[in-house]
Amino acid sequence: MKLFLFQLFIVLSLSACASSERPSDPDREGESDLDFNGNDCILIRTIRDYTPLDNKRLLIYGSGNRPYYVELTRPSFEMRSAIGIRTVSRDNQLCPFGGDGLIFGTFDTEVISARSISRLTPDQEEYLLIRHGIKQPERRQAPADPGKVKGADVEELGETEPGFQ
Repeated sequence: MKLFLFQLFIVLSLSACASSERPSDPDREGESDLDFNGNDCILIRTIRDYTPLDNKRLLIYGSGNRPYYVELTRPSFEMRSAIGIRTVSRDNQLCPFGGDGLIFGTFDTEVISARSISRLTPDQEEYLLIRHGIKQPERRQAPADPGKVKGADVEELGETEPGFQ
């Protein structure tokens, strides 16, 4: 029994020490440093546009087309069909705390709070747009013809026997 407990302890210790880091994948570039629980704020007067990713997530573009990833506390089914968004805030910033929220559509009055807001880099923005099917990934071109490679000639071995072709 003691041997079993000792072996169990070793296995659990080694699994805790194992690295949980994923190998680098060029198709997932931009995801590794994406903060899905950000506490950034957006100045309301700089909000220019938004792009819905799904019923609960969207990108809001601030001044200079700066993208922010916003996750809502609950789904909004009006988000995709709304012409614009309105904000509710006690100051001039939209933050994921303090009762700030968004209203989608002109006649809707339902305020939905933001769970998190994260400022994005261009790579992160592109990753999210591709991940949610809004943008197609760029096709990587095959390398150009490398030219003649020395030592890659085909040598003929002679005639084949009848029946073999």
